Amino acid sequence: MLQKGSESEKKEESFFRAVYQKIKRVKKSEKAKKIVPKDRSKMVAVTLWTVLSSLLIFSLLAVLLSVNTRSVVNDVRRDFSKPKEDEQKQMSVTAADNFLSGFIREYVNAKNDMDSIEQRKKTLESYMVTNVNASFEDERRYDLTGLKGNRILNEYNLYNVKKERGYSLFQYKVKYTNQFPVEKEVEKTVKDGEKEKKVKEKVIEMNEAEKQILLNIPVTNKGDAFAVTAVPYFSVIYDLKGKIASSNKEKTREEYSGSKKDFIEKFLHSFFEKYASQKKEDLVYMMKKPESLQDSLSFGNVENVKIFETKKGFEVSCDVEFKEKENQIPVKEKFTLELTENSGQFYVYDFKHQ
Repeated sequence: MLQKGSESEKKEESFFRAVYQKIKRVKKSEKAKKIVPKDRSKMVAVTLWTVLSSLLIFSLLAVLLSVNTRSVVNDVRRDFSKPKEDEQKQMSVTAADNFLSGFIREYVNAKNDMDSIEQRKKTLESYMVTNVNASFEDERRYDLTGLKGNRILNEYNLYNVKKERGYSLFQYKVKYTNQFPVEKEVEKTVKDGEKEKKVKEKVIEMNEAEKQILLNIPVTNKGDAFAVTAVPYFSVIYDLKGKIASSNKEKTREEYSGSKKDFIEKFLHSFFEKYASQKKEDLVYMMKKPESLQDSLSFGNVENVKIFETKKGFEVSCDVEFKEKENQIPVKEKFTLELTENSGQFYVYDFKHQ
């Protein structure tokens, strides 16, 4: 009986153990199925470093842009502060003309005398640019070997100035006289005892020929210092007169034809009469910048008057005829006047010669 009871207890115990084991397995399996959250720390770190790197790059770009902008501003300031290259190299035609006056006389004049020839060469070389690598040809550029006769300068004047690459070409119209020996055969009467006879003999006579030609001189400069860059050369004088069409297209405007037209025309007649005869000090009440002919010419007439109304008053263009007081030769000139009106009186605030 006891044995049966113990067996039943054992069976009961094994049953509970089996149930317990099953429950345990179920709990373990549930724990195994529990989802573990992902580790996002690596992603956060990458994002953070990306943002920091971007900020660093943008900061560097901003610094570089600032430096570059400052450099550009400094360059602009330097460009404004220093004189332009064209201004540094700009040549004064008047100064160059004065410089060349001695050179032209020395170059054109040539005397058939060894001392004069040598002195001429030295003087002309002093006008030339300094050439460190002087060649044999340079030493002979003003050599007058084979000269016969003389060349005498009569007059010269500046004809034109052409801007070439690296120098300016000064062109002078020169007149000179060439003196040259000519062998002639002449007939002379000589005594032959008590008689006279005619004989022919050869003699040397100096002839003259006047020439007019263009002398071309290449010139360079460094500020107010000048030098001749190459040996001058002669060329034919060309005509400076040309047919050039005007490119100025006059604006089409409607002329003023109001009630003040007659008063303006009367004012012009009175004004130009005073302009011709009075001193400029006497025209202060009529002009902003007084000027006059101061009785050097007499007033004739005002013609071709055109009047246009403006915001300030009136613009007038006209032809005015003056005359020489002694012989009545007419002198015509075109003017443009800007007029203002105050209490019925007209005043010239701008006066232009055309």
